[in-house]
Amino acid sequence: MSLSDEDAAALAIAQLERLSKPQLSAADSIARLLGNQADPFADIHQLFALFDSLYFRDLLLPRVEVSWSPRLTLCAGICELFKDSNGHFTRIRLKLSEPLLKFRRRSDTINTLLHESIHAYFFVTSSWRHSRNDDPSGHGTGFQMLASAINVHGGYEISIYHTFHDEVDSYRTHVWKCNGPCRDKPPYFGLVKRSMNRAPGKSDYWWARHESQCGGTYTKIAEPELNAKQLKALSAKARAGKQNNKIDSWVKQDSESADSKPKEASPEAGPAKVSKPKRRLSEGEDAPQKPKKIMLQCPICNALVTEKDVNEHLDSVHGT
Repeated sequence: MSLSDEDAAALAIAQLERLSKPQLSAADSIARLLGNQADPFADIHQLFALFDSLYFRDLLLPRVEVSWSPRLTLCAGICELFKDSNGHFTRIRLKLSEPLLKFRRRSDTINTLLHESIHAYFFVTSSWRHSRNDDPSGHGTGFQMLASAINVHGGYEISIYHTFHDEVDSYRTHVWKCNGPCRDKPPYFGLVKRSMNRAPGKSDYWWARHESQCGGTYTKIAEPELNAKQLKALSAKARAGKQNNKIDSWVKQDSESADSKPKEASPEAGPAKVSKPKRRLSEGEDAPQKPKKIMLQCPICNALVTEKDVNEHLDSVHGT
């Protein structure tokens, strides 16, 4: 028979009243690891093993996979079940958000690790049925009991929800805006911001309410620049649409070039001037030499001027 979250929390809390030797050893190791406040690094795998021994009755390590997630941008951490080849829940994935936590204090990473570890503990002790009777999010009485006890014991700050709103918003770079009445209403003013390129639609829980109360249409107004890999994955047509030197600019340039060419003379203007084709040199024939400029010294000011311009120089500079 599986335990309720409250019963499982009570068992874990009872073990904190008088620590066993393995628990004492884990507590000492944690104190050494976290003693250097100047070190921003947190080895989540090492800490997870120690927390398992100290707070979670050594039930997690064989069943829980801990990792950093580069794609988790809306929450600091997540605890999820996954099935084996027979379709049975047998293991748990505990993921921490690399984008949200990498620039924050080390304590935020540790508190998030402990938060998700509590969820994992309840999944294990309840035979994969984490109680959600009093809170659909899984942060009910049992969660709050155990989180409070760990906070008091270790001086942590495990909370139900993280407050990394600025960090989350910085990754919501796909933005849509509604043209209906909701665009003038707080708090969203018709904006939907997401970290993924998924347009608002029927899959959103609020879509039916929006259709009945607003009825407007969403148009995308912002998105991030694509990287080289994403551009390569686009079709040729889609990729061409994102190029700066689009074909319309080439057509415009060609049109301007055509306009700049001399137009054919009309009969009233007389015969058009036809340029003579350049004669090609025969084999062994030397190209004609351009006449060299002959420089002369002005007899008055000794300035150097070409032979062709000497008279103009005298008139313009020394003329009366």
